[in-house]
Amino acid sequence: MKGKQLVRRLRKAGVEIISSRGKGGHCLAKYQGRQATVPVHGDQDLSPAFIKMLCKQLGLDSQEIL
Repeated sequence: MKGKQLVRRLRKAGVEIISSRGKGGHCLAKYQGRQATVPVHGDQDLSPAFIKMLCKQLGLDSQEIL
C-alpha cells in the first residue's frame, strides 16, 4: 500500500492527519490522544508490518485499515 492510500484509509477511520507538521514527506496522524508519523514518499510501498505497527501506536484495529 502506498503512503497516500494509507492516509486516505486513516482519514476514513476517523484519524486526524496534519500534513503541515513533520519533515519532508511525512505527516502527523492523531487519534484519541495518540500520535504517530506517517511517511508519504510517492510510489514507495509500505510494508504490512509497518502498517500494523502504526495502527498499534494509534490504538486502531489493523484489519480495518488493511
